Amino acid sequence: MALEIKLLGPLRVLAAGEPVRLVGHRRIGVLARLALSAEQAVTAERILTDIWGDDSAETAAKQLHIVISKLRETLGPHATGKIIQTVPGGYRIDVEPGNVDAHLFLRLAERARTSQEQGAGATADALFRAALQLWRGEPLAELTTPWARIEAARLEEEHLSVLEAHADLRLAAGDHHAVAADLAGHVRDHPLRERPAAQLMLALRRAGRTSEALAVYQDIRRVMVSELGIEPGTDLRRLHQAILADDPALDLTTPAQEVTVSRPNVLFELPAGTRAFTARAAEIHFLRTALGPADGSRITVIDGPGGIGKSALTVHVAHAMAARFTDGVIYLNLHGATPGVDPLTPAQALRHLLGSLGLDGAAVPTDEGEAAARYRSLTATSGLLVILDNARDVRQIRPLIPAGLGCRVLITSRDPLAVLDDARHLHLGTLNAADATVLLSRLAGAERVRAEPQAAERIVHLCGGVPLALRIAGARLVARPEWTLADLEVQLADATRRLDALEYADLAVRASVAVGHDHLHEEPAGRDAAHLLPLLGLLDLPTHT
Repeated sequence: MALEIKLLGPLRVLAAGEPVRLVGHRRIGVLARLALSAEQAVTAERILTDIWGDDSAETAAKQLHIVISKLRETLGPHATGKIIQTVPGGYRIDVEPGNVDAHLFLRLAERARTSQEQGAGATADALFRAALQLWRGEPLAELTTPWARIEAARLEEEHLSVLEAHADLRLAAGDHHAVAADLAGHVRDHPLRERPAAQLMLALRRAGRTSEALAVYQDIRRVMVSELGIEPGTDLRRLHQAILADDPALDLTTPAQEVTVSRPNVLFELPAGTRAFTARAAEIHFLRTALGPADGSRITVIDGPGGIGKSALTVHVAHAMAARFTDGVIYLNLHGATPGVDPLTPAQALRHLLGSLGLDGAAVPTDEGEAAARYRSLTATSGLLVILDNARDVRQIRPLIPAGLGCRVLITSRDPLAVLDDARHLHLGTLNAADATVLLSRLAGAERVRAEPQAAERIVHLCGGVPLALRIAGARLVARPEWTLADLEVQLADATRRLDALEYADLAVRASVAVGHDHLHEEPAGRDAAHLLPLLGLLDLPTHT
């Protein structure tokens, strides 16, 4: 299981997305010290100096040994191997740097600056945003030792630098109104930093708020004179004079400045997740491990019947892991089992994928083989997460697998896609009664479910633990607040009209079943099964084998 260690705010340790409780300032300190040197050995002497500090005593080495043992005891059940390894002279934590938010932040920031220097404004913007989203508060906030304060100051300085580099990029793109709003608090909190003050002045001037831009200068000048006894630097004074003179050079007019920083399609195309997502802890762990850097398989197939929650699970996990993929996330619905919609052909799917990677229509090869080759070329050195949702069959999927070893692919399908090479497989089944009841509570309201536990139990049973059916039941209850759960139970209890009751807006169990039935007709070996399926409904049996 891949552990995540979050240091950019109050320390958090996550295993499969769930928090692991850690107590004791020395345990927290030792873990943070090892995490900041992830995959590198740290000597015991260094740990004692940094965490025990002046309190080091003759028993400190023994205390460190106890702390390491307690950390192994706490973290061990959530790791596949020995999480803290003893090495000559010290210790090493077996956590990928990308699973430590401080390392991931620095990696994203470096890639963002490189993209910015290369003129790839859209990619730089998305990478800057991904890096900044990792911050939750003061780093290493629980630790007061000199080492921790030095590390916290280093990380905070890098944080401010990234904020300001991103502001430069946004200003060049004409995003001055939003930059002015975002930088106002930053300048108040750091009144001696001249760079953000200059950025705020320029943003305000371009937004037509010249008097406010001049006031920013007067404020920073007053603070610098009173606290440091010096005037602002040359660049800030020149900007002040240019604003006073209404210098047209401050306008955003030259083509060189006009770079696009709207979010690029290639990065973070994920649809929104659902707050009602429930359970699936084992499946989440499986997928998070599959998306980790140490796992050998690049492709994971999530299969199961229609309405079972394959897409919801995939999107839920992808949101949690998206920041690991520094080249972003591509999402494509292949419509393999969408009612009333033809599945995308491989050529159509490749056109979508190449468009996400930045090729316009004219640059996309019309020949499917050439398009697939271009796609492999563009992804050969990438670190992408590609989600191919709702796949029909292996023939549709094979040309869409990216070439890069740093890429990961999540595929959802009703078909197990068992012949897909080098793939891991996760079969998704129905929810158990307890988890299904929790889902119904989140959808329809916990108070209503608590008020009628027996009716809720019956609804869960009649929905068969299928998330789609439960979503529809919940939606109908929300739409009809005057209904009791017993009212809906009565409708669902009528087997001849249950599918009518399990339909609301654009959600319908009948349509989901019908797609699978139609697919049987298209396969020679499935025609007998297609004929038999409606007849099974005449049998009053819970299951058929």
